[in-house]
This record gives sequence, C-alpha cells and structure tokens, in this order.
Amino acid sequence: MTLRELREKAKLSIEEAANKLGIAYDYLIMLENNRRKPSWKLLKKMCIVYSAKPEKVFLAIFRTLCS
Repeated sequence: MTLRELREKAKLSIEEAANKLGIAYDYLIMLENNRRKPSWKLLKKMCIVYSAKPEKVFLAIFRTLCS
C-alpha cells in the first residue's frame, strides 16, 4: 500500500488530508509522488489522520519510494 492508497483507504480526498495534516495540497502531492519525504512530525500526524499504525505508514512510504 502506497501513501496515496493509505489516504484513499481513510476515505480522504487529497484536499481533506492536506488540511487535516496541516500541509499544503501541493506538498501532499509531492509526498505521494515521491518528490519529498515527510518529517517525523508529519509521520506522527499521518498515523492519526489516516488511523494507521506507525509501521503501516512506514511501509506505505517505503512502497511509495519503490513505485
């Protein structure tokens, strides 16, 4: 599961997720397209917003990097 799939599983649009994460819409697109890497602080927020365990978020980031 990639970051995009993790967001979609949480039933959030890219705009909603960016708003809840406190980041710009464009920045979330860059994260999902492997042009940027999230900070530790943002990783923690992703766990909360996407209702996912940290290991699931880490795995999604790894799969995004490999895709």
